[in-house]
Amino acid sequence: MRVKSPVCLMFGMCLFLFAACSYRQTAVDFSRIALEEGDLVFRRGIGVKSQAVLSADTAGIYSHSGIVVRLDSGYRIIHVTSGEREKGEKEDRIKIESPETFFAADRAEHGAVYRIKEARNYAAEAASHAKRLLEKGVLFDHDYVLEDTTQLYCTELVWYVYQLAGKDITNGKRSELNNFPLFSGVYIFPSDLYGNNEFNLIYKF
Repeated sequence: MRVKSPVCLMFGMCLFLFAACSYRQTAVDFSRIALEEGDLVFRRGIGVKSQAVLSADTAGIYSHSGIVVRLDSGYRIIHVTSGEREKGEKEDRIKIESPETFFAADRAEHGAVYRIKEARNYAAEAASHAKRLLEKGVLFDHDYVLEDTTQLYCTELVWYVYQLAGKDITNGKRSELNNFPLFSGVYIFPSDLYGNNEFNLIYKF
């Protein structure tokens, strides 16, 4: 039987303690937030993947994003991520959740809602495209290829649906990685989105 080295055990313990200490201690009352279709939502996750995003996005304070849509049952968040499969799912794919679930304390240390300042028709159309992609069941892009939209990662999703609506919410901004472990290339990071001054900060916690 292979015995884990003291270094591995120490690393695992540090990750456990980091996650445990990062959990929010207070609940957020999302019923008090006047959400609108097309709002962008961001969260700072507490897991190892979130820390990897934050390490790569040196200007960033959030690690994941989604877009607000309206259904008969109220406002929901459409996003795409890895490692949060529904029961029975074999692949990571686009999903829809309540704000309470998206920002749950075991997923988000901090969060924020941003809204486009002008041309609100872009927001409604972007939300409509997000619903269409949800119906298609678009898969998560584990290769993070920005040029291929048949599969999408989180920031690519919200950028893409606004792009389809006729609005580039990045203003062409991209982030390039050259020496980051396991990744190199051009990406859209969360900070490439909420750093756009065409969006207003509506709420944060």
